[in-house]
Amino acid sequence: MTLTELIESLLNGQIVALATDTVPGLAIRADVSDAGAKLAAVKGYEEPRPFSLHFGDLAQVADIAPDLPPGLAAWLTMNLPKGVTAVLPVEWLAMPKAWKWPWPKVGLRWPQNQSFQAAAKQVGGPLLMTSINEAQSKPLFGQELITWLTQKGIPAAAELAAQQQASASAVVEFDPLPQLRRGALDAERLILGLRVLVLCSGNICRSPVGEAMLRAELAAAWGIAEVDLPRLGWEIASAGTFAMPGGPASEHSIEVAAHLGLDLSRHHSANLEDMLSRPWDLFLGMGLNHLAALPEKAPMALYDLHGDPVPDPFGGPLTAYQAMCDHLEQATKERIKQWCSWGHEAKPVGEP
Repeated sequence: MTLTELIESLLNGQIVALATDTVPGLAIRADVSDAGAKLAAVKGYEEPRPFSLHFGDLAQVADIAPDLPPGLAAWLTMNLPKGVTAVLPVEWLAMPKAWKWPWPKVGLRWPQNQSFQAAAKQVGGPLLMTSINEAQSKPLFGQELITWLTQKGIPAAAELAAQQQASASAVVEFDPLPQLRRGALDAERLILGLRVLVLCSGNICRSPVGEAMLRAELAAAWGIAEVDLPRLGWEIASAGTFAMPGGPASEHSIEVAAHLGLDLSRHHSANLEDMLSRPWDLFLGMGLNHLAALPEKAPMALYDLHGDPVPDPFGGPLTAYQAMCDHLEQATKERIKQWCSWGHEAKPVGEP
């Protein structure tokens, strides 16, 4: 059957067989009533199954997942095109109510096969898909696949007969921390956070508060304890360009941070030079003078996305520290929102 005919069948709500970049699959529009039950019946399952959603392009993925935890959109952008299925909690997604999705998890795939992408883009939304085989059996290929489809009366792309045997996609489940459920991935592929060093001058007023805020907001966004952030690859620390190592945070910084539930009592100042021996993905400076102290090609940005410096309250009254805290609180929320966005690069390039 031609691709045009297969697309027409999909638009009419039928099940078709399509090639992907891993194993061939049975596909039906996700918005078809009882789509999961129809796929399950073809394969011989007695009950509907939580088959994966397959997308024609990244925009379709972003439409159904507009508000993901920090770093996850960038991770999906990098990994979905590489034969990975990401299984996410349904509450992280904007699943249309009409789909009546009854399962707590949703699998997402973005196959790079050109004919699949053409079909999915024409349909205009995700396809619910599963491998071509009977329940609890291995995926079929070659003539066995064609025979099975013919017996079921399922239209198929002509290229399926020649598709070589392949492995199914790797499956990474977020619960909320990532766990490899199937296949093989390098440990580095399961890292989606950034190593961030927050900078000010003495590392006793501004940067300790920014560090604590970032860590707290990241953990809250993921629904995990701060101690688990490194398991996602998030590492947040702070330093000062002129800091004396080992000093405590200023009393006023401790006080204003405490009002937000942040504990700076165990903070010990660090000097930037000492911290440069470690790898960092991003340096966030309170002012341009802090970025100027970095190596030329270091990945850097001002803490405030708008480019406004955070004034140094050192030696000032408590009100100056409160103004600093208010500024950092707003800037932190905007920074976290940036890390949640689909346009954000996983590994930022340095810009002053």
